[in-house]
Amino acid sequence: MIDITISNDYNPSLSYNDKNIKHLSELVLTSENFNTATIAIILSNRKYLNSLKKQYFNLDVNTDVIAFNLEDENDCLEGEIYISIDDVKENAKDYSNSFNEEFSRVLIHGILHLTGYNDVSKEEKKIMRKLEDKYLLLLDGALVL
Repeated sequence: MIDITISNDYNPSLSYNDKNIKHLSELVLTSENFNTATIAIILSNRKYLNSLKKQYFNLDVNTDVIAFNLEDENDCLEGEIYISIDDVKENAKDYSNSFNEEFSRVLIHGILHLTGYNDVSKEEKKIMRKLEDKYLLLLDGALVL
């Protein structure tokens, strides 16, 4: 069973489609051979993600997504994905994408981190981008409204 929860800590006026976010998340997880998972998706702001980056990674940089694996070894996948809506908006503008497409890409990216992918090296980044593109093609409906 896959359990996805979504928390909006960004702004009560942010509209999103729970069903579509959960569907995309489940699609990525099952495609990556994870049929049991508990994931919390937290929609937040740049300032909060920056504070997490400082606290847990000792880096003072802005980021659009941070993923934390919470499971113990050999347990089912459990994690948290924090998404900076501020950075998703900025990325959408910078890359001439829709907000929905950029949000979807960032969500997929966070899920891929939880499933074990990294993006430290050039080759790892290339692999993750290819997977993001693959899963974006499967997107069926808007995640954010």
